[in-house]
Amino acid sequence: MNLRIILIVALLLPGLLGMAFAEDNVSFNLSNDSSQEVELSAGKGTITELTPVGAPYTTEGPIQFRVTTANTGSGNIPWGDLTMEIRYGPTNQLVESVVYDVGQLRRGESRTFLWNTTNVDFPYDSFQTGGSYIITATWNYPSGPATRSTQFYSVPSPWFIVALAGILMSVAAIAHKKRWWLTFYLAGAVSFMAFIVSFFIITGLDTWIMGIEAQNIAALATAFGIPSEFLPPNAFIFPDPTGWSIFGIGMECSAIIEIGVLSGLLILYPGYSWKRKTRYAAIGIGITYGANLIRMMSIVYLVNIFGKPALYVAHAFVGKIIFFIFIIVLYWYLLTRPTLSIVRNNIKGGKFE
Repeated sequence: MNLRIILIVALLLPGLLGMAFAEDNVSFNLSNDSSQEVELSAGKGTITELTPVGAPYTTEGPIQFRVTTANTGSGNIPWGDLTMEIRYGPTNQLVESVVYDVGQLRRGESRTFLWNTTNVDFPYDSFQTGGSYIITATWNYPSGPATRSTQFYSVPSPWFIVALAGILMSVAAIAHKKRWWLTFYLAGAVSFMAFIVSFFIITGLDTWIMGIEAQNIAALATAFGIPSEFLPPNAFIFPDPTGWSIFGIGMECSAIIEIGVLSGLLILYPGYSWKRKTRYAAIGIGITYGANLIRMMSIVYLVNIFGKPALYVAHAFVGKIIFFIFIIVLYWYLLTRPTLSIVRNNIKGGKFE
């Protein structure tokens, strides 16, 4: 009995050892295959195209950028994100950015992204020369990143503003002839603003004013303990908790539009003499300019304390609320209250009975 068991074990032992050895081999081979697969999965990402479509841009309006990512490696790229940034060349100021999810790219695959934006608020040197910009595409993926940059030019055009001013001036002329006084007043005031804005852009005075504002803000910030420096033509730099922030003054931040609107409303106001119109316009322009400096200083102060993440709240809410309060008070004292006084006097004199 014992001899039979020994014989069976002797016969089965080589097979059992062979199976064990085969299992070790299979495990070893699988391990090799797995490590090889991991190595092959680290594909090579390349940005094969970065094109500002239609550049140079000679008019203000929609613009488009086309970016193509491609996997030129021997394995797959499991995930990744694509960041595109536009920076203003002279100051390296960040103008705009966007992030796309590239996702997985298999070996040999490519994916194209179209970024549709607008150049209306781009900072620039002057109306005559426009501005130079650098767009950079950075593709972050497990074995990356891949990056590509190119330069393009954009020249602002005020002619659509001039055309708008001409149309509104025609409307104002018709309204004056028809004695539609409210329509005349509103259309005339807006057309006056449009002509003021286009005049500043065409002559380059807008850049000059924006440069003065940037110098004023840099000086004010330094005086209040935030060391700042002016960066020509219309930007300034100041510290924040993570390093430095660069702000550029654009058309919408310059208060030129607000000054144009206020001047138009005062110049065409029928209840004032020309002497009073001129005095009120000078007062209004000065206060509007000062209110805009206070608005910008509030943004600088918040970013200096809380860092770049506070920029959106500071610019979109805090700064605008401060500026709005100043403008409401200004309009009350220069237009609303005097109008109510004129109406009250006319009612007392029986002119509206």
